[in-house]
Amino acid sequence: MEFRYGLLLIFAFLSKLSATEHLRIVKESMVKSLDIEGSSKETIATIINSSFNLRAYQENYFLPASYRYGSDISQFESHETKNIETEFQVSVRYDFAPNLLGLGEIYSFGYTQRSWWQLYSESAFFRESNYQPELFVKLPTYHFLKGTPIKGFKMALVHQSNGRGGEYERSWNRVSFSTFFQIKNLITELEFWSRLPDNIDYNPDLTEYLGHGQLKFMLPYNKHLFKLTLHSNNSTHKSSAEFIYTYPLPVREENDLFLYVKSFNGYGESLIDYNHNVNKISIGVAISR
Repeated sequence: MEFRYGLLLIFAFLSKLSATEHLRIVKESMVKSLDIEGSSKETIATIINSSFNLRAYQENYFLPASYRYGSDISQFESHETKNIETEFQVSVRYDFAPNLLGLGEIYSFGYTQRSWWQLYSESAFFRESNYQPELFVKLPTYHFLKGTPIKGFKMALVHQSNGRGGEYERSWNRVSFSTFFQIKNLITELEFWSRLPDNIDYNPDLTEYLGHGQLKFMLPYNKHLFKLTLHSNNSTHKSSAEFIYTYPLPVREENDLFLYVKSFNGYGESLIDYNHNVNKISIGVAISR
């Protein structure tokens, strides 16, 4: 999938093509090389199409109805908080250097902002926003692990915080390592991370709730896309499960607007609530997936 373009990038680099031109060649070749038939191939192609400079990184979505059930929402200072709110995420990446080691690797900067907006409260305040800049490199493996389900690796340096101060401040830094697998239509990402020390630790028990990694499954079926992300810390028995379903809406010929349905159960939905057991169901639209 995304990791099969190392040789094409080398060719583009050596022949001094423009960035736009060699990325266009890479994109078209990646789509043609997918070993998937029917509408599922189109679904993967939409992911590839949103993966070039400056481009979508994680999902970009707007969920006007995000309902919290079976768990009390934490009250924020003097504001009244409601169980229904609006959630949105903006996520972009920029690939600033390809193939420095001759392995087809891509070096990137990513930025993701996710906000929880109490739109239906009288004061319509932002209950929480999480900011996540990161530096990462992706390495394709098709040229040295050919014939195996391992398709690539990713290494990242990540900062995440909610931009607040005092008792409401939440932040942490981590390094992570991911391995990507593909078996037919099923794509799996296994990620491990290690938290870096901070001068001032505002949430020292954070990994007790978020654990030390996550397991993510992605399954395209025709035009449908299913994602499941799991966290767990076996020593503290804290865990979470996030399920996402997307489907292109028939309002644009480009198929770049999607129905987006998400459920979350467990710990770590947001930094301010990392140690709260949260149950939520949300629905809205996305412009990338």
